[in-house]
Amino acid sequence: MSMENTTPPPGFDPWTQPLVVFNPDGSNITVSMEDFNYLRNYTSRLGINYGSQVGASLLLLLVLLLLTRSEKRKSSIFLVNALCLLFNFIRCVLLSCYVTSTMMNPYTLLSENYARVKHEDIHTWVTTNIFTLLVLILVMVSLSIQVWVVCVTTMPIQRYIIMAITSVMACIAIGFRAAFTVIVIKQTLNGQSVEAYKYVVSTMYITQAIAIWLFSCVFTWKLGYAILQRRKLKMPQFGPMQIVFIMGCQTMLIPAIFTCFQFQKASIVPELGVQVLTVVCIFLPLSAIWAGVINEKAVATRDPDSHNRLIRGEFYRSAASTNYGSNATNTAVEKSRQLSVCTYSHKDKGIDSATTTPSPHKKNMQEHEDDSIYIGREFGVSRGDAGHHV
Repeated sequence: MSMENTTPPPGFDPWTQPLVVFNPDGSNITVSMEDFNYLRNYTSRLGINYGSQVGASLLLLLVLLLLTRSEKRKSSIFLVNALCLLFNFIRCVLLSCYVTSTMMNPYTLLSENYARVKHEDIHTWVTTNIFTLLVLILVMVSLSIQVWVVCVTTMPIQRYIIMAITSVMACIAIGFRAAFTVIVIKQTLNGQSVEAYKYVVSTMYITQAIAIWLFSCVFTWKLGYAILQRRKLKMPQFGPMQIVFIMGCQTMLIPAIFTCFQFQKASIVPELGVQVLTVVCIFLPLSAIWAGVINEKAVATRDPDSHNRLIRGEFYRSAASTNYGSNATNTAVEKSRQLSVCTYSHKDKGIDSATTTPSPHKKNMQEHEDDSIYIGREFGVSRGDAGHHV
C-alpha cells in the first residue's frame, strides 16, 4: 500500500473524515468515521445489554425451581412464571446471537444491502421476534392471574369490570406486538428496512407500558387497601401481603422507567426498551418466592432478628417447620375465619401486646397474671362481608 502526503484542507478533522463505500452495482455512498465509531459503540452496548438479561433470566429460573415447594409446582402461576423466564432466556440468547450475525455487519447497516446476509442469521432474527411475542403473552397472562387472585374478595360485578378492562388493554398491547412481529418478519425476508413503520414501534411500546401500569395499579392498590384494613385490626406484621405489595410497586414503576428510556436517543441507551419484559419476568416470580418463604410462622414477625430466622428457616429447616409449611395452606382459610383477639395490660406498662392466635379461653387465662384483663371474642368472616370491607 502506497501512501501519498497531501496537505489537508483547513479545519480538517480526521475523526469525522468522509469515506466512500461502493455498492455491488458500482454506485457509491459516502459515510464518515463518526458513523463507524457510532456502530462500534452501539453494538458493544447492545451486546452487554442482551448478555446481562441472559444471566439474570437463567439465575432467577434456577432460584424459582429450587425454592418453590413441590406441592406448588403444579400451580398455574408457577408454570406461567417459569415459562416466562425460560422463553425470555431463549429470547435473550437469540438476541445476543443477532449482535454477532451478518445483519449487524457495518456494510449491511450502512448500505442497507442484505444480499450477503446468511439465511441462518435471518432465521435467528425471525425466531427472536416470535419468542418476544410469546414472552409478552405469558407476562400478560401472569399479570391477569395475579389481578384475579387479589380481586377474588370483591363484588362479582366489580371483579368482572376490572378483569374486562385489564384484559382488553392486554389484548391491545399483544395485538400491536403481533403486528410489529409480522412487519419485521415480512421486511426481513424481503431484505427491506422497517424504518417506514416507526409509528408502529412507538405505539407498541406505549400500549405495552400502559398495560403493565394498569395491571400493577390494580393489584397494588387492592393489596395496599387490604394492608390498611389489617392494620386497623391490629395485624401489622410483615407478611406475604406486604411483600407482594412492595414487588407490585416495583413491577409498576421500574418497567415504566425503562420504557421511557426507549424513546431517548439510541446513542445514550441503545435498545433499553427490551429490558422491560426481562424486568417484569424477574419481578413477578421474585415476589412469589419472597412471599412464600416468609409465610412461615417462625419468620412472619417484626422482631429485630426476623431476617436471621428467615435464613435459618429456609436453609436449615427442622421437621416441625417442614410439617408446618406443608400444612400452612390448608389452615390459612380456617385461621382467617376464626380469630381470637387477646389484649392484656400490666401495671405501669399499659397495653403490652396483642396476639391473634386462636388459643382456648382457659389456656390464655392460665398464662396471664392475676392482674391481667382478658377480652376474648371469636369473629366469623363470610365472603359477602369480605367483599364489602376488603
